[in-house]
Amino acid sequence: MKDRLVRAVPVRLGGRGDGGSAAAPDRGADGRSAGWTGEPFRTACAAPSIQLRFDPNGLVTTCCKTVQPLGHIARDRLRDIWDGALRHQMEDALAVDDFSVGCQRCGAEIAQEGREVSYAAIHDEWSGHLTDDPATRAWPVRFEFNLSNSCNLQCIQCDGESSSMIRLHREGRPPLPAVYGDQFFDDLLEFLPHLDRIVFAGGEPFLAPENFRVWDLIAEHAPHIDCMVVTNATQRTPRIEALLERLRFSFVFSLDGITAPTYEAIRIGSDFEQVMANVDHFTAYTREVGTTASVNHCLMPQNAHEFGDLLVWAEERGLFVNVSVVRTPAHASIARLPLPEIERISALLESQNGDVRSRLSLNLGTWDGELARLGSWAEGQGEAAPESHTVMFFRCQGAGPVDDAAARAELAAVAADGDVHRFAIGSDDRVRWVDARFAPGLEELIGRSYQDLTGAVTAMFGEMIHYEVVATGDDRIDAHATFGSTPARITYVPMRNDAGWADDVHLLLAFEQRSTEPEI
Repeated sequence: MKDRLVRAVPVRLGGRGDGGSAAAPDRGADGRSAGWTGEPFRTACAAPSIQLRFDPNGLVTTCCKTVQPLGHIARDRLRDIWDGALRHQMEDALAVDDFSVGCQRCGAEIAQEGREVSYAAIHDEWSGHLTDDPATRAWPVRFEFNLSNSCNLQCIQCDGESSSMIRLHREGRPPLPAVYGDQFFDDLLEFLPHLDRIVFAGGEPFLAPENFRVWDLIAEHAPHIDCMVVTNATQRTPRIEALLERLRFSFVFSLDGITAPTYEAIRIGSDFEQVMANVDHFTAYTREVGTTASVNHCLMPQNAHEFGDLLVWAEERGLFVNVSVVRTPAHASIARLPLPEIERISALLESQNGDVRSRLSLNLGTWDGELARLGSWAEGQGEAAPESHTVMFFRCQGAGPVDDAAARAELAAVAADGDVHRFAIGSDDRVRWVDARFAPGLEELIGRSYQDLTGAVTAMFGEMIHYEVVATGDDRIDAHATFGSTPARITYVPMRNDAGWADDVHLLLAFEQRSTEPEI
């Protein structure tokens, strides 16, 4: 491998380096602002205090789990989003263990499986500098960029919001519009000196022009930033090689199988042998420049039989494996299988335990953790327990009966034609029934994924150019959307019986008066 530029800037896991081009808050050895002796900042999740996440539609949130957007990049300035009331509201709620401000999913996860294995816990690594001094929360230290859904694969656990190929071929929807324009990149310059890491995900990050524009800015203004790319490892071009010379890249390889038949059946459109060659190449790069490489693995019914082999393969290359728990779609989620199937998968991995454990060190905790998780699911506990089952955004078990009557009345009052269209989505994420009055032929959607419903609506009313959640709760989520030039209200309501149990969610859709200008 040819010589590479190795910058004299350390790779930071949680603290700041000294490579920024503008002054960040001065901190002592303990990470606190100079002269401050306050107490560590108490929070159930540090995400709202340390980071922002940007999705391909232009929505900005604190993380990938929340259902509460903080703003839209085509409407709001980046500084206004970070300083906005919504982020502070989330921060204040989590300081008192209140997950009701868009964090219901993590609240349910923590209640069932404990915080130490929750998504919230991964942000602790980056929050050591936080104290009750507001100055320590003046700037984010991480950004997560999903600036485009450009992707060359159609993974079975993915959807059209994250893959342009799925959006085109599986869902039949037009491409997402590009929303990250000059203003966003100009606003970004103010934040770059304060960031320790930017995570580039997608889509496939190396197929997104927006990311290359960011990398050029980093090279010029903030070369200290660790550029972590979550990649399917299908791309290796001269342009990528040139970037590796200019910046410090870490890699997270998305690998969902360790044999060609399994991998290629999950990651549709991939070439297993080429991916493995690229993984080895990029791993060697990280060893040379002193950055990191790891694996992100979606453990699913389709690949569980070779989970042990994948860990051993990664162990031999010094790659840590993180397991993503798949919750949707239902067919790719072990926790949502019938109990006998969960028991079968658990027993299969237990039968491999002796051989696999003897060959692991770096990934032994990952193996033990997943065996314990699967064992608890096989006993009807944790996510597999009835009380933790979910249907779309909601827990199946609620506090009492709920129907959609009140929500329908509210939407009818704002609907231009007085109509509120209803659709039922089951706990398997598939359409159970449709409103026959809405449009002819929609009965064909019954039994298909609810993402296909979005495609059907956009085919009739125009591309959904705006979608924003405006209120969340345990029994209702309200959103505003714009299809073409037509504004709409969307409400989701779990239909709970007298015992509070919901097997399906009603999606309510009402169109308002058509506007002359698209709403952004």
